[in-house]
Amino acid sequence: MAHDVVVLGATVAGLTVARLLASEGFGVVVLDPNDEGISAAIGHGVAAIGHASTVAALAHSYGLAAAREHTRRNIAGLAQIASIHPDAKRLRMRDSSLPGGDEAETLKLAEMYREEGGQADVLVSPDQISLMSEVLVVDPGDYAAVLRAAAVKAGANVVHGVTVTHLTRRDGVTKVYFRNNKAWAREVGAVAGMAVIDTLGVSPWGRVARIGPAEYVPVVRCRPAEPLREVSLHARRDVWLVRPVGDDALLLGQKTTQHGVARAGVELEAWALEHLGATEVEHSQLAIDPSDHGRPVVGASAIPGGFYARGNGRGELMNGTASGHYLARLLAGHQPSGNALPPISKIRAYGSRLLRSL
Repeated sequence: MAHDVVVLGATVAGLTVARLLASEGFGVVVLDPNDEGISAAIGHGVAAIGHASTVAALAHSYGLAAAREHTRRNIAGLAQIASIHPDAKRLRMRDSSLPGGDEAETLKLAEMYREEGGQADVLVSPDQISLMSEVLVVDPGDYAAVLRAAAVKAGANVVHGVTVTHLTRRDGVTKVYFRNNKAWAREVGAVAGMAVIDTLGVSPWGRVARIGPAEYVPVVRCRPAEPLREVSLHARRDVWLVRPVGDDALLLGQKTTQHGVARAGVELEAWALEHLGATEVEHSQLAIDPSDHGRPVVGASAIPGGFYARGNGRGELMNGTASGHYLARLLAGHQPSGNALPPISKIRAYGSRLLRSL
């Protein structure tokens, strides 16, 4: 018998959609090529209603409705993170990422956040205007472990160390073939699903959803002269996000190319030295899939039974959670669309929920 859903990738998006669908009684299998925790333990660990620059870019590029949709998904994602990780820290975020610091536009963004159910204020100072909101801050590794445990507890079967080799679709069912990563393993396994969600880009629809080459972000971890008490976003070329990590600070620069990331790291360190009095500086970098103005590429594909979450939406904490929540609602039929799971899946899910309640 085919499972209801096969998820490719134990990313934040993959584990979120698996947890939500399994909790409703659907049969869910997750296949991931990496060891436990690796695919989801990425990013800066800050979940916010939105970034002023991103939301403004969405509104200008796609219209206000798209910006509101982005905000609603993030608010729903914040609720999901808090529900399974009550130890997540709640901090204030000072968002000065809007280019030019337009006061009127910042006020409009704050009003939109509030209209969609979020909390936001505007702070005006002599040198800048900031959008103030509450964020959730987690350690990415800790959250990956919590999320995986929650997905398994809900009933999802999460399998690590397997690589998908190919897929076939026939009679409304997609068959996913995979091979164990161990060097001596020769046999090919297979699992079938009514729908397949690809968060790794290994399926035909996942590859089609790739919208550009990888981008790189310089990262600096340091010890500031004074402990940080809030998260901050900047519109500068040399720094983008600054967050506290215990007594340390984690800084991320703006996206750049592979060739430009080393120089960007030097500039990021210079900012940390000047503005934070940083010591004990350590460098690293993130390689991320591109997104379109911060809008994760996520949804149903032209191939029947295929869904995807690409761009930043596959793994990064906020977009990953928002994307997984959206896809779960889509397949469970809570979101109006023609892409919900078939009636037989819903009947089985209802029966599973009924047995659990006995």
